[in-house]
Amino acid sequence: MENKKKTSFYGRMKPYIRGLQLPFLLAVIGAIVSATITVIGPDKLKEITNTITKGLTPTATGMIPGIDLDKVGKIALTLAILYVISAVVGYIQSFTVATIVQRFSQRLRKAIQTKINKVPLSYFDSHSQGDTLSRVTNDVDLLGQSLNQSLGTLVTSVVLLIGSIFMMFHSNVSMALTAIGSVFIGFLLVVVIMGSSQPLFKRQQNNLAAVNGYVEEIYSGHNVVTSYNAAGETSEAFKKLNTNLYKSMWQSQFLSGIMMPLMIFVGNFGYVMVCVVGAVKVINGDITMGDVVAFMIYVRIFSQPLSQIAQAFTQMQSATAA
Repeated sequence: MENKKKTSFYGRMKPYIRGLQLPFLLAVIGAIVSATITVIGPDKLKEITNTITKGLTPTATGMIPGIDLDKVGKIALTLAILYVISAVVGYIQSFTVATIVQRFSQRLRKAIQTKINKVPLSYFDSHSQGDTLSRVTNDVDLLGQSLNQSLGTLVTSVVLLIGSIFMMFHSNVSMALTAIGSVFIGFLLVVVIMGSSQPLFKRQQNNLAAVNGYVEEIYSGHNVVTSYNAAGETSEAFKKLNTNLYKSMWQSQFLSGIMMPLMIFVGNFGYVMVCVVGAVKVINGDITMGDVVAFMIYVRIFSQPLSQIAQAFTQMQSATAA
């Protein structure tokens, strides 16, 4: 039992993911391709903005050269093609991850069925039918849904995060530090919240199993309960279990619910900081208007994966609890 407690989440899931590593690797490659194209997009928009700005800026003689529409059109066409490729690759990646998760859930249900047929009768004497049903239905369904919602998002978000950081530092170091610093503080707060919410998710699943087990037991023996006039006692016991489930679910969902609004606020704060610092640098002539436009998009790309990673970790906590 001690070894089982020390086994990691991946270690416990390893027997059920055999043969799925290659499709998952292909999904990761697809996520890398899609994310790479996404982070290239702002750089192309910077070229378009600089071309337009250059065409509207008077020369030394006071003449306005005009916008090079051919150059703008070529860049826009290239950008459109890249985004179409990114969308197609992203769809294939999402489809692959969904297929992997459903196959994993199918194997897990088969393993549970096999295990139930092998356990001694003493197990069923010490565990209610509702608790066993909760493991087969609620826990497996929650595990599958959590992985389906978080696995693909987690891979894509990590690649997007790394790519956006690289492109920001490649464009301008000081602007990159402004964008990353303003967002990273909020992300540290999210990490602290996630660490404190993990026990709540485990308590939620335990209380859910307790409620299902009690309901199954009472409904199965409804005639016995009625015959012994125990409706009042069973009702009070159910209220207590239901209250415990309500408290644990409220606490876990509250903590997970505040993560996304918190990250949205942090992302907006980083957006404002980039606009302010970028405006000052444009006035001083340190950067171009295209750089500011690119960083306005980069800070969105950078904060969005952080929000998705926070949400994905919340889903993974639910999966781990299940």
